[in-house]
Amino acid sequence: MAKQSGRNDPCPCGSGNKYKKCCLPKEEAAANEVHAKEQAEREARAAAERQRDQELRAEMAEEYELAHASNAVVDLVKSGNLDEAEAAARDLLESYPDVHDGWDRLGMVHEARGQNREAADCYRKALGVIQEHADDYDPEFANVFVELIAKLDPTAPG
Repeated sequence: MAKQSGRNDPCPCGSGNKYKKCCLPKEEAAANEVHAKEQAEREARAAAERQRDQELRAEMAEEYELAHASNAVVDLVKSGNLDEAEAAARDLLESYPDVHDGWDRLGMVHEARGQNREAADCYRKALGVIQEHADDYDPEFANVFVELIAKLDPTAPG
């Protein structure tokens, strides 16, 4: 094992200078650079993790808001407040165009009014959203709407 140079020993590089005046500052600078790079990498990982956490929280908040608004329409339909339910369903369509809920809830309103063909049309649009965003849905979920459409508009082509 090589002997470590003391600060006042001759520099191991053979320059004839003391180690503290020759290679020690270069080695310390290199060590500080490695330490700074490692610290920057740790800070970047921590910042990326904080960003992922914020995005996840925002996504969860949006999903909660969607579920709350969607369930509110169901409650309005059940209580017979169909005009208010229709307005809330249309708000869902505007606020969340890439999910099926708005069309599904509007279909429920039409169904409650006995407007089966209009309800089936809404369910077709909900099915279209599901098919367009297939990665976001369970593959079997689309069958719910296929069955609703067949029940409400049996004469329409499949």
